[in-house]
Amino acid sequence: MTIEPIGYFVLLLGALSVVYGARFAIGTLCLSTLFGAAAALQLPSLGGGSIQPSHLLVLFFATTALLRPIETQAALASIAYPGPGFWFAVYILFSAVSAFFLPRIFAGATLVYSSARDASGTMSTVASPLAPGSSNFTQAVYLLGDLACFAVISGLTRLGHARLIARSLIVTAMACLGLALLDIGAFMTDQAELLDFIRNANYTMHTAETISGFKRIVGSFPEASSYGSAALVFFSFTLLLWLERFPSRLTGLATVSVGATIILCTSTTAYIAGLLVLGLVVLLSLKRLPSGRATAPYAAFLVVTLFMVPCVIVALMLIPDAWNSVTDLTSITFADKLQSQSGEERTAWNTLALVSFVETATFGAGLGTVRASSFIAALLSNVGLCGTVLFAIFLYSLLTAASRHKSSDREDRAIGIAAVMASIAQIASATISGSSTDLGLLFSITAGLATGCLAGSHVSPRRAAPSPVSPYPQAASASSMRTPMVSAP
Repeated sequence: MTIEPIGYFVLLLGALSVVYGARFAIGTLCLSTLFGAAAALQLPSLGGGSIQPSHLLVLFFATTALLRPIETQAALASIAYPGPGFWFAVYILFSAVSAFFLPRIFAGATLVYSSARDASGTMSTVASPLAPGSSNFTQAVYLLGDLACFAVISGLTRLGHARLIARSLIVTAMACLGLALLDIGAFMTDQAELLDFIRNANYTMHTAETISGFKRIVGSFPEASSYGSAALVFFSFTLLLWLERFPSRLTGLATVSVGATIILCTSTTAYIAGLLVLGLVVLLSLKRLPSGRATAPYAAFLVVTLFMVPCVIVALMLIPDAWNSVTDLTSITFADKLQSQSGEERTAWNTLALVSFVETATFGAGLGTVRASSFIAALLSNVGLCGTVLFAIFLYSLLTAASRHKSSDREDRAIGIAAVMASIAQIASATISGSSTDLGLLFSITAGLATGCLAGSHVSPRRAAPSPVSPYPQAASASSMRTPMVSAP
């Protein structure tokens, strides 16, 4: 194991998180999810694998909760039956078990594009017989880290930290914008090597690509697709908070500015998933108008998307040069994508992954065994029909929790709905181009936040300030609802 220079800084932040507790740890972990091209640790013994800063910090994040009994209890309660956290935990534990048994049971039964790295640290592009590999262990560790992050975030949300987590994600969205601008500036001034210290992971970096004269924004990620997927999460989250009038002046700015970088990153994944997110938000807005629960921002959003955007498109059609640039970009990112070498390669991955699903009698080849180019294909081929059904139950449980939530706390509901939309955005992006079943720590943060806001009862982590009633009336039990909850003196 080799500690990179950035790794020492991450270890320092982790130690400070343990000392200063949840408030410091939440902000640090959220910001660390931006550094997708960085490696805090290098693991030559595992095929040259890289441990990202966020995955290293999650160990300290979990330790922070374990050292504080009330946070540990809340984290465990967040994965109790029958909430969404329970099904997420079952899905991950099943996946981890499959990583050990299934590759050995079905060894040699089918051909796969392996997720394991060879001695040089690169992934094979040639199909080979199914066999156990180092990726079975690493993917299981990553998923268990996702579960720990989900449980702690959900537990902290139940303890009243929802606003803190939401504000940390808003700040992270602005940091994502800053890193995108830094990426563009470094490229335009031919100083891209200045960012090498956060691009030191053992991945193939696509940081200097252009399409039709557009710089493909990658920010602190290895490629435009990764940046677009992460930026879409923050766009979705801040957009819903702005629509729900969350008390932060940065939500509108973050939505517009991060949304602009999504357009400029020229990522097909981000474009398609973004259209899905916008469609869902339009439907939500239309649903709220007749009920009278729509805020003024909802009406403004509908005006922009349903009237102003079509007008802008018509205006561009009247300017031949501008319209030609738009159609060229659209053709490259959509129409020509499947015919490209990358498109054909990814199609082959998905095809062979689905063949593996059938040839393993729908049990799957085991977590971390099969490389695909779609989250759905990765689920079916790695954890089989059972694992896919477990994840579907978790997602259904999360969505129904959002629809059933009737809290009188408007802010709590706003954060929960925004977190659900951000989670959907990540699933949509992964369905288009995800190579594994690991949705990442950012998904665990947003899904945990949504679960804590929409499916959990809230308790105060500290003694409340004197007040005639509890600040969390929605958390009252059946017995306590008969008598007002009086704050501690």
